Amino acid sequence: MNRSATSVLLIALVLGPVIIFSQELNKKITDPKNGKEILYGYCDRAGLEKGEFGEMFEKYYKTYEPDKAVTDKLKLTQAGIEILIVLGTWCSDSQEQVPGFFKVLDKIRFDKKNVQMIAVDSAKEAGIIDLVNYNIQKVPTFIIYRKGREIGRIIEKPYMTLEKDLLMFFNEN
Repeated sequence: MNRSATSVLLIALVLGPVIIFSQELNKKITDPKNGKEILYGYCDRAGLEKGEFGEMFEKYYKTYEPDKAVTDKLKLTQAGIEILIVLGTWCSDSQEQVPGFFKVLDKIRFDKKNVQMIAVDSAKEAGIIDLVNYNIQKVPTFIIYRKGREIGRIIEKPYMTLEKDLLMFFNEN
């Protein structure tokens, strides 16, 4: 790697977290398409557990029952995993799937610092956050990474169940 590329990488590593964390977390806007208040941009679980989305979060979290045999296996295979969740608080699939996803993560004691969330509006935009490289067509989209490399996605709804899909991805090398 040449000297200028190394400098750019170093600047990105130093300033990246500063830029991310200087943005407002759990920002709310009125969606221009549907007129509803939504989360927009970077958000966290606490933001999802409040307001109208919070009511849905609680309902679906309580009712989702992950398969214990699968979650026991997930506990053993989560090393090096990071997850990006792109969701819409206005979206019924996000309202249903995101709480169940968190229930699975809670059951396997997944480290919350390895989960990043971005809330989008109905146009699948999140302000200054550039989502082009993530190729988000539908929400929610759960992107699973191991050591920085994408190893799988759950788009809108799982193929099997949330925990079985995760196990399939976690077992990827």
